[in-house]
Amino acid sequence: MPIYIPDEWVINQENKENIYEILAKYYHTDLMYEGNQDNADKAKKELTEIGETIIIEKLEDGTIIVN
Repeated sequence: MPIYIPDEWVINQENKENIYEILAKYYHTDLMYEGNQDNADKAKKELTEIGETIIIEKLEDGTIIVN
């Protein structure tokens, strides 16, 4: 999943690879299907655990669009 995350959105630059891994793990398709919301919740939980709340905000406000 090609996606660009600006450095300004990453709270801890050491997490950048983790952010991409989390997004790829839970947003692995551009198709909508039953269970996508569960994946979104799981992604947000993992992002919260590593302290990357700006990425969560960008997902929620539609700046980052993934399914």
